[in-house]
Amino acid sequence: MKNEAYHNVLIYNSQLMEKNAIDSISYNDGIVVYEVIRVIDGIPLFLEDHLIRLNYSANLAGFNIGISDTEINNSIKQLSVENQTFNGTVKLLFQYKGNQQISFLCFFIKHNYPSNLQYKNGVKVTLHNVERKNPNAKLLNTEFYETTEEIIAKKMVYEILFVNKSGGITEGSKSNVFFIRENRLITASKKLVLPGITRKIIMKIADLSGIEVIEECVHQKDIEKYDAAFLSGTSPKILPISSIGNTKYLVNHPLMQKLMVEYEEEIDNYIYRFS
Repeated sequence: MKNEAYHNVLIYNSQLMEKNAIDSISYNDGIVVYEVIRVIDGIPLFLEDHLIRLNYSANLAGFNIGISDTEINNSIKQLSVENQTFNGTVKLLFQYKGNQQISFLCFFIKHNYPSNLQYKNGVKVTLHNVERKNPNAKLLNTEFYETTEEIIAKKMVYEILFVNKSGGITEGSKSNVFFIRENRLITASKKLVLPGITRKIIMKIADLSGIEVIEECVHQKDIEKYDAAFLSGTSPKILPISSIGNTKYLVNHPLMQKLMVEYEEEIDNYIYRFS
């Protein structure tokens, strides 16, 4: 695995280290679970939800990370101070090799947040026939990640959406996807996707607002029947899709705009509570 650390200081097994010191560490063997967390004003956003998913992923993979939530929280905050970086994206890696001690790595990665223009005009995505073996667990798969990045670059799109053997659209390579039709949200069942933190908050907003959510896969042959679509995730937040292949969507759909505003309010409220 290439060294993804964006800033010079990282944390390895609770010790501060310079990023070049871990070049010899291999994360291509054993089992690796990970989380990617957005940091705003030095505060790890929706940390509790990320840690719940992190522990769930480890349990699905057959091990316990063995580090408390408090220690992880303190590691992220220490990382921000040491790198003097209070806005960005942090990656947590936990590697398990048989009966060996769990390795823990925490570092800032280079982020790729959408531009204001992309939020305004939406982004292009494409479909790709593939299924992740264990979609509910956030497991590191370097080869799979590199393959999806190659497709994204070749197709010149922002994201690729996975299509399963039944023709259903499940999720993106690093995002969840929602469709809108008749002011209803349609998204794949939780059991078929990585349950994103942003997805979870969108579902909560929808529930509180009385917005109907249908959890089922949109079939690839039916994508023209929907009014709008958007991606959700740690980096994109809620990002309108302008087109899937030749099928174009409304990027300023009122329901989507409402969700975008209310999601930003959720972020502001969280930061305020922990400031």
